[in-house]
Amino acid sequence: MASSRRVDRYRLLRPGQSGIALVGVLWLVILLSLIATTLSITSRSEVRLAGNLVDAARAAHAADAGIEWALWSLLLPPEEGWLADGQIHEMELDGIQVRVALYDELGKFNINLTGPEQLVGLFDSIGLDDQKGQELTDAILDWRDKDDLRRLNGAEDDDYLAAGREGGAKDAPFESLAELRQVLGMTEEIYQSIRPALTIYSNQRLINPLVAPRRALLALSEVSEEQIDQYIEDRRRSHEDGLPSPPPPLPDTGFLAPTTRGLNYTVVTEAQASATTSIRQALIIRRRGSVQSGGFEVLEQTRDTEPLFQGENL
Repeated sequence: MASSRRVDRYRLLRPGQSGIALVGVLWLVILLSLIATTLSITSRSEVRLAGNLVDAARAAHAADAGIEWALWSLLLPPEEGWLADGQIHEMELDGIQVRVALYDELGKFNINLTGPEQLVGLFDSIGLDDQKGQELTDAILDWRDKDDLRRLNGAEDDDYLAAGREGGAKDAPFESLAELRQVLGMTEEIYQSIRPALTIYSNQRLINPLVAPRRALLALSEVSEEQIDQYIEDRRRSHEDGLPSPPPPLPDTGFLAPTTRGLNYTVVTEAQASATTSIRQALIIRRRGSVQSGGFEVLEQTRDTEPLFQGENL
């Protein structure tokens, strides 16, 4: 009798109600599945984030070690330390690949002192046509000089205003290489191409060919790239063997003596902790006191995720 009453009770359900109940159950199952999936994805994301943070911290410490490695080299006698011409030195720290390059700023053209011939040569070395190279050269000279007299192909305040640039020419020395981006006619591509050959820290109009980067050497004459590359290889080999540096394959344009050692240096380091995590930084320093006992003053420091070693060294 009790069983019959239970059956009758279920028979009282109107047609379709059982289907609605089933749909509700299915939606509940789907909702629970979505919640479980979200929790799983969130957990995996948090694990990956934690792993990335660990990798970033390891890479940062390795990059700092690369900086110390370069500074250690500067404390050695010149014949024992690195040739500060941008050669890449590599090491591995706890599974992290570290690449370090050291540059003597005396090997670069001082953007505030170098003459138009060197600037024209620099633009020619990156493949700009003569007209564009002359325009940029004159615009740079107009930017850094004190007067408001426009050179033949240059740019002064009226030219900047006509181009929608209210700042005008600075009419003062460059305070950083990044200011070159503001010169009328300069593009990011051109800036990145010439940056390896320029500095504001050499305090010299001439350069030291022994430590000049490839781009600076190419700007000095029409010597082929193959000859410049061979010279760079020969000078590095001579330094490693303790031999005198070979003469550069360039006309005598009044270089600094190869034995001249600068006070200001750029250290570039890159630490790769994983396929997705790396730390890249550049440090510009000034050596203080004697070679063996002096310390270092940091002039500029950058740390970012942009490649610092692109095609050729900085």
